[in-house]
Amino acid sequence: MLKLLNIGFLIYCVSCAHHFKVAETTPEYPISMELLQEAQKNFDRLPASLSDDSSPKSPRRVYFTALYYQYLTLGNHLDMVADLNSCPQFHHDKVETESFMVPKFSMIKMNKNNGELTPFFPEVAFNKKFSIQDHFLSIKKEIDNLCEEGTSDNYFKFDNLITHYASRSTFHRHPDAMKSVLKIPVFANYYLLKMFQSSQRQFLVHPEEKQMIKLTNTHWFENYVLKAQSLRQQMIRTKMVQR
Repeated sequence: MLKLLNIGFLIYCVSCAHHFKVAETTPEYPISMELLQEAQKNFDRLPASLSDDSSPKSPRRVYFTALYYQYLTLGNHLDMVADLNSCPQFHHDKVETESFMVPKFSMIKMNKNNGELTPFFPEVAFNKKFSIQDHFLSIKKEIDNLCEEGTSDNYFKFDNLITHYASRSTFHRHPDAMKSVLKIPVFANYYLLKMFQSSQRQFLVHPEEKQMIKLTNTHWFENYVLKAQSLRQQMIRTKMVQR
């Protein structure tokens, strides 16, 4: 019983914000528990796509760069202007990220009544009250804060994951681990945007997205997204959904 209580506290603390501030929110994306269990079996096995050399950047710079790249990517997908005139705290990382190739995706139409498909289409989490465009603007708000202050509530969630839980196998194998990491925007955006990509193209991952997974030891998360994205593309090819 004590072990179960400790696990529950651990899951809760990963999403805690520094100094108990009110943190920025992320949508609750649907997932496949069956696929998650499969991915977590070998959580410490490094996928081939993550075998690159480690980044020399600090966790703070890794977080900003990954989030800014995701912001540019989502803006490109939505045909919304991803403007950022200046960023005093991360000027070099801003300029460097803007030179990286940003992919473009196609929107998918899915019947929301088909519950079997839902775990592979995280975009169903958006609605009239909180649209994907609203999500884009919330990312911009956090980036503005990072550029001025150098940190954000969500960055401290990321830092907590690295500092306290990255080396704990009990966390990485827990069924609520996915729910916990998806409370951190760089993971939630990674999941959403990688699921949009077509498997017939190169699976585009920014170097600092690779590094965020290495720092947190969440290779099982990357495995999950790769497998879920492949299943999603199979559904699209078999016309279970429409472009």
